[in-house]
Amino acid sequence: MKRALLLILYLFGGLLIGTLLTEIARNVSWLSWLCWGKSIGINSLSVDLSVVQFNFGITISMNVAVLICLIIAVVLYVKTAGKIH
Repeated sequence: MKRALLLILYLFGGLLIGTLLTEIARNVSWLSWLCWGKSIGINSLSVDLSVVQFNFGITISMNVAVLICLIIAVVLYVKTAGKIH
């Protein structure tokens, strides 16, 4: 249980730091390659039941900075998870 929470914490931290790096690199010309990426998902799926209307949507965006940070997060998890009992 502790290891699963630690993995989630590391992955969440990697996503946040990667997103922050993307925003910083967006304004620096020689770091713009970190912003290269793709988005996939469903923009909007609507269900209208006359009384109630639901809208669903999900988009996953991945870029180089986020991918690098996620890899670092997994490596850190592997190095520290063995010490958790």
